[in-house]
Amino acid sequence: MISESALILRALARHDNDAFSALVRMHQGKIRAYLVRLCRSYDLADDIAQETFLTAFRKLQSYKGEGNFSGWLFRIAHNCFLQHIRKTKRRIEITEQFGTQQELQTEQYDSLSTEQMDLEQALTQLNPDETATITLCHSYGYSHQEVSDILDMPLGSVKSNISRGKVKLQKILTKPNGLEKAS
Repeated sequence: MISESALILRALARHDNDAFSALVRMHQGKIRAYLVRLCRSYDLADDIAQETFLTAFRKLQSYKGEGNFSGWLFRIAHNCFLQHIRKTKRRIEITEQFGTQQELQTEQYDSLSTEQMDLEQALTQLNPDETATITLCHSYGYSHQEVSDILDMPLGSVKSNISRGKVKLQKILTKPNGLEKAS
């Protein structure tokens, strides 16, 4: 298997579509999962993930090798998500639509434990910045500084969002019937 850095070089130097396709296959699962948490909709996450990789392909020459490639992709994904929110002005509708669903798409969650499903449901009750920062730090292992860079958010805001989000998650997950709408 060819290394990520070799694929990046091939994609940059030779405009090799196969190399870029291999990079997409390497990262699409993480990017899509991240966007599902932000969008709270599989279909919308797929659309934004597709836009993310199209944008990455168009802007590949701007990747300077500073930081890791997946961080660069997460930044693009987050920006595509924010563009979608600004363009459609449906942030509240998306949150409410997903939050009022009684049944999650079970085929997407067959392999998740009850605790994981509870956590996923609880994450829907956080604001998008809290969900994004917690997901990048705790699901993908990025440092606070890396999340700050990815989201183009001040480091203090990253830490605050994580802290507030964790407190909210703890309240939601420990409250009897906590996965009903938290007050």
